[in-house]
Amino acid sequence: MAQHGKGQAMDGKAFGYDSGYVISFRDNFIVTIVNETKTNSMVAAFNTKTNSYSLNYKTNKINTWGLGIDYKWLTFEFTSQMPWYTPDPQYGDVQNAGFGFGITGRRLAFRNFYEFSKGYYLENSDSWLKDYTKINNKYYTRPDIETFTYYANLNYVFNNKHFSNNASLWQLERQNIRAGTMVGGLSYIFNSFYADSSIIPTTGIDTFPRSNNTYFALNSFGINLGFMGTLPMGKKKKLFITTAIIPGLSRQWGQVTVENLGTAQASKLLGFQSEFRFGFGYNGNDWYIGSVFKAYTNLNVASADEPFSISNSFGRLYIGYRLNPPKTKNEKVNKVLKRIKLL
Repeated sequence: MAQHGKGQAMDGKAFGYDSGYVISFRDNFIVTIVNETKTNSMVAAFNTKTNSYSLNYKTNKINTWGLGIDYKWLTFEFTSQMPWYTPDPQYGDVQNAGFGFGITGRRLAFRNFYEFSKGYYLENSDSWLKDYTKINNKYYTRPDIETFTYYANLNYVFNNKHFSNNASLWQLERQNIRAGTMVGGLSYIFNSFYADSSIIPTTGIDTFPRSNNTYFALNSFGINLGFMGTLPMGKKKKLFITTAIIPGLSRQWGQVTVENLGTAQASKLLGFQSEFRFGFGYNGNDWYIGSVFKAYTNLNVASADEPFSISNSFGRLYIGYRLNPPKTKNEKVNKVLKRIKLL
């Protein structure tokens, strides 16, 4: 059905942009090969009258390969861990499951995902357990620690006549003239954490008796305000750098369990969340290639002496090719495709 051919570039004016700012490839059938690496991290900070301490837990890297297709309004991408990938044993084993989707319009951008991870290692093991990595040739690991994150945000793009979020994220369009925009909106985040026992190594339990959390579940509802921008480069403006920085404040509520102290309800807590994105690449008429890093962080109980944050990071490498629109001689199929606006 798909045939090789030049990318069918159109002026973005047909889709509501000011003429010349954005080039659209929505009438092409687009195929993308994707390599994604993700890690989740959990940071617990402890403050005393004289010092500040932190536990920096991370998961081993999770690497996946997959395929994406895009055509008009239809976008689909699937990745999976390949059998040849072997995680570094010094960081321990990790179990992970995740799913997400979004809607990227000219004015509105919606993104939501969930991530479950079990199995963490202590990145600063030697700060808590002297020479631990040297003696054991690995990091202090906690296979029992598990985290769950559901992250959703809806943002409005203010400079939507000039800036293309689709060009910065998915290369369904190309930013032809540099543009930036303020964005603002709402977010909802649910974080939970569970461990069989205190996450503090045994040498520190007496020092931080109130910080031996074994479980918490917190809801966060907040407002976001930030910036997104894309800078095209080169004679033909096919090279690009893009970034997004979208912080926000939230009201939090839920419950916390502390070892030997029991469970307490938490309400009217102040939280902080952020979305960060940085990418670069080449976006031609036929081929495109690039790399993007995305990080989502939720800082729980920001106003307390013992703040706790969970972050989800994604590194994405991709290469894609644009094909001519799909065609078929079957009139019944054509009729269905036209009805659902895919022809």
